[in-house]
Amino acid sequence: MVKLNNDREYNSLLKKLENAKRVYKSSPEKITGICLELAEYLRNSLFLINESERRYNEVILWGKDDESCSIDCSLAYRNLAEIAIEKGDFDSAVDKINKSLDFAYTSEDPSIIQQSLHQRAHICLSCELPKKALKYAERCRNYLIEHSIEINDQKIDGDSSCRMAQLQNLIAAIYLELHVSDVFHEYDYDKKGLEANEEAMNFATKNNDWALCYRSLLIKLNFANGKERQQIAESMCSIASKIVPKNADERRFKKECKCHLALEKFRQMDGETLISAKRLLWRCFEDLEKQPDSISADLASDLKNALIFCYKTEQREKKANNLDSKDNSKRRRAQMLLFEKIGDEASKLEFNEIALRYYNKMMKCCDSADDQRKAWISMAETAKDCGLCERCVHFYEQTRKWEKELGYDEEKLLETDISIALAFIKIEQIPLEERLAKIKKVYNDCSLPKYKFAILPEFIKFLRSNSLYSSEKIAKMRRERLSLENSLAEDDEGRKENELIEDSTCNFKDEFDEMNEEQILFEIKAEMKTIDYEEKIIKGRRNMNKHGESSLHEVARSDDYQLLKKLIGEGYDVNQLDHGGWTPLSEAVAASNMANVRLLLMSGANPNTRSTEFLVDSEQNKITSSGLTPLMEACSFGNVTIARMLLQFKARASSKDDDDWTALEYLRECLKNERSSSSDTEKLQKLAELIAQRQSEEGFEPRSTNEFLHLLECKRASKKRTSTDSNNEKQQNNNLEFPLQNSNLSQNSKNKKRKTLSILSDDSDDCLTSFGETINSSNEESSDEEIQNLNDYRKCMKILRNRRDSNEGNNETIINKRKRLGGNSLRLNSSAKKFFK
Repeated sequence: MVKLNNDREYNSLLKKLENAKRVYKSSPEKITGICLELAEYLRNSLFLINESERRYNEVILWGKDDESCSIDCSLAYRNLAEIAIEKGDFDSAVDKINKSLDFAYTSEDPSIIQQSLHQRAHICLSCELPKKALKYAERCRNYLIEHSIEINDQKIDGDSSCRMAQLQNLIAAIYLELHVSDVFHEYDYDKKGLEANEEAMNFATKNNDWALCYRSLLIKLNFANGKERQQIAESMCSIASKIVPKNADERRFKKECKCHLALEKFRQMDGETLISAKRLLWRCFEDLEKQPDSISADLASDLKNALIFCYKTEQREKKANNLDSKDNSKRRRAQMLLFEKIGDEASKLEFNEIALRYYNKMMKCCDSADDQRKAWISMAETAKDCGLCERCVHFYEQTRKWEKELGYDEEKLLETDISIALAFIKIEQIPLEERLAKIKKVYNDCSLPKYKFAILPEFIKFLRSNSLYSSEKIAKMRRERLSLENSLAEDDEGRKENELIEDSTCNFKDEFDEMNEEQILFEIKAEMKTIDYEEKIIKGRRNMNKHGESSLHEVARSDDYQLLKKLIGEGYDVNQLDHGGWTPLSEAVAASNMANVRLLLMSGANPNTRSTEFLVDSEQNKITSSGLTPLMEACSFGNVTIARMLLQFKARASSKDDDDWTALEYLRECLKNERSSSSDTEKLQKLAELIAQRQSEEGFEPRSTNEFLHLLECKRASKKRTSTDSNNEKQQNNNLEFPLQNSNLSQNSKNKKRKTLSILSDDSDDCLTSFGETINSSNEESSDEEIQNLNDYRKCMKILRNRRDSNEGNNETIINKRKRLGGNSLRLNSSAKKFFK
C-alpha cells in the first residue's frame, strides 16, 4: 500500500481540489474536473481501487444536478462500472453503465456518447451476455459511422478510424464468445469474428498500436488450432515487449504472453520437449507466486492445471514403460488404461493435441475389439476438436469397422455415419458436389427425429455458407430443426443420461489421483532444483575450481551416471587435466566406480595419462610417487574388474611412475598388504599374470620382487651418495662463512628430527621387522652416529608397537579419502606402497 502522504502528485491534486471547493462552490464543473483527475490517478497509478471509487462517487455527488458536469459524471459512472466488473458485481456494473450513457446523451457530446455505447457492449460481454453485447456493439458501430466527422473534428481520444478498430476488436471478442457457446455451430461466428479481428489487426499494425495488436492476437489465438497457436503466442511475446502500459490490463500483457507461450509449447510437447515445456511452465508459476495479480485468474488456473497434469503424465508414462509382468496381455492392458487416463485428462483440460497422441498410444495397446472401438472413437472426437477433419473421417471409419465387427445394430451404425458426414463436409479439398451428396444421403437415411436434429444444424450451415439452397428452403429447414428441438425437449434428460453413459471417461484410478496439489507442486519444485543444478553444470563447461577440476571431474567420482553421460554428451573434455595431472578417468578409478570408468573409456578417455602429483594418506604422508596412471591406481586398490577393463582399452602395463614402479609392483604390494579371501587373492594373482604377460608383449621384461628391491636399493644408495656430496659441499661453504659449528649442529638435529618423524609416519608391520633386523645386526664397534641411529630406531619401534596395539581389532587400515598436495580433491586408497623417505 502506497502511503498517500508521501506521494507528491496525490498531495498536489488534493490541494488543488480543496482550493477549488473553497473558491468555486458555485461552479461545480471546476470541482468535478479536478476530483475526476484525482480519482483516475488513484486508480491507474496508485492502484487504490476503494479510494478511487470514493472519489468517483464524489464527482457524481458534485455534478449530478448540473448539466455542465454531465461529461464528468458520465466518465465517473463508466469507471465505476469497470470497477464493479473487477469486483464481480455484474448487476451494479450494468446499472452504472446505463447511467453513464444517460449523462453522455445529456452532454450531447458525440465522442462521449460513442465511448459509453462501446463500454456498454463491453460490460455486457463481461457479464456473459454475448448476444446483448453484440446488439449494443452494432448500435455503437452505426453511431460511429453516422458521427465520424464530428468525432474527427473534436480530436479527443482518437479519431473515428482508431475507435472503429477498437470496436472491431470488441466485436471479434463477442463472436468468439458466441462461437464457444454455439453448441450446434449453426452460425458462422468463427468466420465473422476472424474478419472483424483482421480489420482491427490491420489498423493496429499500420499505426503501431501495440496494445490493440496484442489484444487482436489474443483473440486469434483462441480461434486457432494446432501449431498455429504456438506461432501466435510467440508473436504476442514480441508485441508485448513494445507496449508502453497505460493501465492495469496492459501491465499484465508482458507476464501473460509468457504464460500463453508456455502453455502452447506444452500443448505441442512430445517426449523430448516435455522437460523444457515443464520448466517454462514452472518459471511462469514461480513468477505468479511472487505476484499473484500479475495475470488473470483464468490464466493462472490454466497454468497450475497444466503443471499438475504435466507431472502426472510424466509419472504415468514412466510407470507404463517400466511395467514388469510375465503376462504380456496384462501388461498391455495396464498400459492401455494408463494412456487412456492421460488422454481423458488432457481432453478435459482442452489439451487436445496431447490427448490425441495418448489415445493413439492407447489404441496400440488394445487387444480386444471393444477396446479398439473405444480408442478409435476417442481419437475421432479429439481430432474433430483439433479441426483435423481428414483424420477425423478416417478415425470414424475405423470406429464403424469395429462396430460392425462387434455386431452393433443399424441405429448405432447410423450415428457413426452422421459423424463421418459432418466431418466430411468440412474437408475443402473434396469437391462441393461430392460433399453435398454425402450429407444428403446420410440425412435421407435418418428415420428418427433425434438423428435428423443431430445433423440439421451443420447441414444448414454448410448449405448457407456455400449458397447451395435458396433462403426459403433454408428457412424451412430451420423451422424443421426448431420443431424437432421442441419435440425432443421432453426426452432431453434421458438423452443426456445416455450420452453420459456412452461418453464416460475411464474410471481407472491410480496413486497419482490420490496426490493433492500441494504434494505435486512440492515434487515439481524439487525436480526443478535438480534440473537447474544439472543445467548450471552443463553451462559451466569451461569453469574450473581452484584445483583446475571441471564439473566432469566431480561427477566422475560420484554415483550420478546419468549426469556424467549428459555432460559427455554436452561436449565436456574426457581427457582434461587438472592442476595435478588427474583426468576424470583417474577420478572414476579412484572412486572404484566401474560404470563411470566404462562410460569414460567408451567416450574416448585416454587410459595412459600420468599424474604430476603423488598421493598422500590421511596424515599427509606420501604413499605414491608422481607419474601415476589409472592402471597403477586400480592395481594399488586391488580392483581387478577396473584393471581388466583398462587393459581391454589398451592401457600400457609397462608404464613406470617417477620411482620406476609399474602396475605390477603396485599389484604385488596390494597382494602383500591386503587381508582378503582366498578367492580374491586368486583373482589378484591371475591379474598379476595378465599384467606380466602384457608387459612382455610390450617389450618390457617383468621384474621379480628381488630384482625390483635390488634396483630400488641401488637407487637409494645413489641418492644417498648424491645427498652426502651435496651436504659436504654445503658444510665446507658454511665453515668458510660461519666459523661457529653450533648452527650446523642445530641444522643436523632438525634433519634427524624430520627423518624420525618421517619414519614414524610409516605404520606398516614391515617397518617393525626392518628396524628389528637392523638392531640385531649391529655390533659393539659401531660409531657414535650409528649408535644414535639405533637408539632412534628403538624409540620408533616402541611408538609403532603402541600404535599397533591401540588399533588391534582394526588392523586393516582403509583410507576412505585421498588427499593431494595443495589440498586437491579426495580419492579412495586402501593399500598403496609406502615409499622410502
